[in-house]
Parts: sequence; structure tokens; C-alpha cells
Amino acid sequence: MKKHEGLRRGFTTGTCAAAGTKAAAYALFAALSSRKIEIGSVRVTLPRGGFLDIPVKSVEARGGHSRAVIVKDAGDDPDVTNGAEFVVDLSLVRMNRSRPGITVIGGEGVGVVTKPGLKVAVGRPAINPVPMRMIKAAFMEAAKEAGSTASVAATVSVPAGRQLAGNTMNNRLGIVGGISILGTTGIVEPMSLSAYTHSISYAVDVALACGSDTVVFSTGRSSEKVVEGLLGLSPEAFVLTGDHMGFALKDSKGKSGVKSVIVAGQFGKFTKLAANHFETHCDDSSVELDFLAKLCARCGAGPDIIKKVMGANTAREVFFLLGERGLVKVFEEIASMVRANSMAIIGAKKSVGAILVGYSNEIVCRV
Repeated sequence: MKKHEGLRRGFTTGTCAAAGTKAAAYALFAALSSRKIEIGSVRVTLPRGGFLDIPVKSVEARGGHSRAVIVKDAGDDPDVTNGAEFVVDLSLVRMNRSRPGITVIGGEGVGVVTKPGLKVAVGRPAINPVPMRMIKAAFMEAAKEAGSTASVAATVSVPAGRQLAGNTMNNRLGIVGGISILGTTGIVEPMSLSAYTHSISYAVDVALACGSDTVVFSTGRSSEKVVEGLLGLSPEAFVLTGDHMGFALKDSKGKSGVKSVIVAGQFGKFTKLAANHFETHCDDSSVELDFLAKLCARCGAGPDIIKKVMGANTAREVFFLLGERGLVKVFEEIASMVRANSMAIIGAKKSVGAILVGYSNEIVCRV
């Protein structure tokens, strides 16, 4: 894969499945014609035009069955599926058709959808619409090249999928038993974290489909657990955004079913959000502490407190310092600023609240 702004692009799980299907189809058609074939790579057509040449790890065929294995290459993106094997098994169903056809089945390690709201119906394998089209198109291209009218069943498997799913948001989305086959372009842009942000968007869709018009965006699991006990909403209403609160708010702005949003987090992340830094993975503690020092001054803190804030190592240290000195006004101001900044992103048509959670699992303040 070529470089993109100094980083190497990769290919999606959907592209893996399509490549495996095409390689297995080539092998199957060759076996049905008693021909030998060597397949080192296959060309996959991309949804938005163009193509990728994808390496094939292995391929075999016997009679009316074939199998191909593709190894996922995410490029320089931190993708949990990087290096995983994607296996496609093809089985001949019949030949007496006027044109070729394919039925796609989810195998081992491919999750099954159990909740409404996703792009895939409940009970179906978690293969999104674009990858599904890519898989079918890959088979049809191979069939056309071979002049075949075969009808086949394709089983897509990811042997490590069940284990890998533990590092994704699938369980929250109601996808059980494995990973999802994803991708809208076929290409993984380095450092895009697109799979995670897509999961945030899908989680909101699930919440809406399960009847909740309120979603709770939490920056971390600790704060989420605390507000779960406080709010008494359905489990689907809680969406873990991590460092992508800005994306979550922008994405929800266009979803009319979302009537109310609550932002929850601990003091460190809330300080960043209050300072209008919504990509909270960016770490600049000097800017953060300078912001806090100015805020403390506005809230009546004395010079000794401001000096200690400027000399602190982390926002967490400042949190305990302010608590010891009884400067709860700073906490309230931080939460109010988070609420105001979030409202500026999502728009005034939706209700917005903010809950600051302490480091001992307590509610510090709610606005």
C-alpha cells in the first residue's frame, strides 16, 4: 500500500472478505475445469472506484469446494484486526443457472447482530452493506472472467474474531460472537480510527432503535459506571466516546431522534473539554494547567493556589488540591463550560447536560 502523508494506508475487513471471495472463486472455477492455478494476489474493485491488489496467503480447491486466506493489513493505523486471518470458503450449490449467484454466510469469528438500529438486520451476520456488495461483486467478476454460471455459498470466517471482538465496541452494539466486517471505501487511512468513530455512531443508532432519545457520552469507563447508577437509563443509552467526544457530538447533531445529550467525565478530560479541546488524546499539560490557573483566579483563588496549580504535574493533582481548599466553584465552572461548549457543537435544538465525576466514583457536580 502506498504512503499517505508519510504513513502507509491499509485495507478494510470488507476488502479482506472480498479478496478472499475472489481468490476462492478463481480456485473453485479452476478445479471444476480440472485446471491448476496459482494465485499470489487478487484485484479488488473499490466502492468509490479504482482497485487494490491484495496478497493471498493461501488458496486451495477440491471438487466443489475452495478456501482462501487473506491476512489483514491495516497499514500504519492502530487497528485491532491488523494481522488477523480472514478465511472464505466457497461451496458449489448448482450449475444449472443462466447466470452466477452467491449467498454469503457468517462463519466463525464473525459477529451476529442482536439489537435493532444497525445497518444489518437482527439475526444476520455483522457484514455491513458496502462490504456485502464488495463480496458479491468480487465473485461476479471472477465468474465473468471464467465464463461460469455457478451458484455458490460463501462462508466468511475470522478464526481470531471472537477474541478480537473483546477489544471493540461490538458487545455494546449487540453484536455477539465476533467482529464486524466493515468499511465504506475499502481503504484504511492511517491514524483515522474510523472503526472506533463508526462504532460510536452505530451505538447512538442502537440507542435510538431501543427507544431512548437520550444518550450519555462518557469519556471513560469509570465515569460511565458512575452515571449509569445515577441516571437509570437503559444500557443502550450509554456510549463510550473515549477521546472522540467532538465526533460524537457532531455526529449526533444530524440525528433527529436524539433529543437530549449528557456528557460525563472525570476532571482531566473535562478540563480539556472546558478549554474547547474536543480531541482529548492531544496532551499538552502546560496549556491545560495555564487554563486551570486562569479559571481558578476568576473563581477567587489566592496566589498560593494559583502557583500550586501552575506547578502541578497533572489536572488530577489540581482536582485534589481544589477539593482540599473547598474551591467547588471551579468544578461547577468547569462543568458549565463543558455543557456550553458541547451545546455549541450539537446545536441549541437538543438538550445538553454535563456531569463531572470524581476519582473516588462520586458525583462532583451536575449542570
